Amino acid sequence: MTLQLASALLLVMALALSWPRFVSIFSVNAGSAPLTTIASTVSLAALGIAFASGPWSGAGIASAGVLLGTAVRIPIPSAGIILSAISLAAHLRISPIGT
Repeated sequence: MTLQLASALLLVMALALSWPRFVSIFSVNAGSAPLTTIASTVSLAALGIAFASGPWSGAGIASAGVLLGTAVRIPIPSAGIILSAISLAAHLRISPIGT
């Protein structure tokens, strides 16, 4: 149970830290291309993995990640993207996809 909770929290962190940069692709003045590409990849992968475990848990993880991502801003965007990729990698390390 605690491993599942840790896994879900890692997905929330990956989504929250990459969400602001991912959303920036829909604005007129998008950010730097490499960071935006990595953030988009992490965000979409975290969303896909979250919903692979079920619609209700996926909706909870996605909601928590998006809300946290819009509420918290990291002063150095590249640090947030690096931390989001590390969170996603840690999730993949401790939990197989879809569980």
